[in-house]
Amino acid sequence: MAKINPIESFGSAEYVAQFLLHEAFRYAHDAAAYEVASDIFGEKIRAIEVVDPSWEEPEMPNNLAEYLEHQARITRDCLDPETLDNLADAWYSSLDFASRSNRKIERSRKLQSTTDMVGHVINLTICLESILNRQLFFLKEIGQLTPELYQSIDRSELMPKLLFCFKEEIFDGRLHISGIKRLVSMRNCSVHYRVDTPKTIQPTIQEIIGIWTQLGNIFSHTAGEPEKAEIQELTKFFLEKWIS
Repeated sequence: MAKINPIESFGSAEYVAQFLLHEAFRYAHDAAAYEVASDIFGEKIRAIEVVDPSWEEPEMPNNLAEYLEHQARITRDCLDPETLDNLADAWYSSLDFASRSNRKIERSRKLQSTTDMVGHVINLTICLESILNRQLFFLKEIGQLTPELYQSIDRSELMPKLLFCFKEEIFDGRLHISGIKRLVSMRNCSVHYRVDTPKTIQPTIQEIIGIWTQLGNIFSHTAGEPEKAEIQELTKFFLEKWIS
C-alpha cells in the first residue's frame, strides 16, 4: 500500500466533510420548502373544481396485487385530465413559490418529505462519520493512537468510534449524544428502507435543531473543519428563512 501524505489526506477529508454538511442542509431547506408548499397548495386546491361533471370516481382494488395490475388505468381515470393538470400546476407552482413566499413554519412541525429527509440524514451521518474517521487519523498521527489500535477502531461502527473519541466528554456531560443516536437511527432506517420507513424519519424541526446543536458541539472537540461556527451559521440561516 502506497504511503499517504498526511497533510493532503487530512485536507481532503476536511473538504469532503464540508461538502456533506452543506449537502445535508440543502436537503433540510428542501424539506422545509415542501412543508410551506403543502400549505400553499392546500389553499390553492380549494378553488379547483372537477371540470368534467360526468366524471365518476373509479372503483379501487381491494389488494395491492390487483392495484398494481390496474395501476395505469386507475391513475388515468382517477380524475379527468384537465383537473389533473390543474392540480399538478397548483402543486408545482406552490413548490416554486415556497422559497420566495416568506412564509414560516413552527418548530413543532414535522418534516414529512421522505426523499429530502433521506438525503438529509444520510449526508449528515456520513459527514459525522468522516469527521470521526479523520479525528482517529489525527490521533494516530500525533502519537496518541498506535497503528494497531487505529486499525482496530477504524473498522468499528459510528457510535463506538464516537464513544472512543469522546468517552470522557460524554460521561461527564460535556457532550450530549441523544440527538446523535436519533440521527443514526434515522440513517439506519433510510439505508435499509422499508415500507414503514417514512414514519420513522419524520422528525420535528425542534428535533433537527437539537441534532445540529449536538453535532456542532462534537465539531468543537475535533481538529479541522467544519468547525462549530459553520454549523451554527447554517442553522441560523435555516431558522431565519423558514421558522416562525
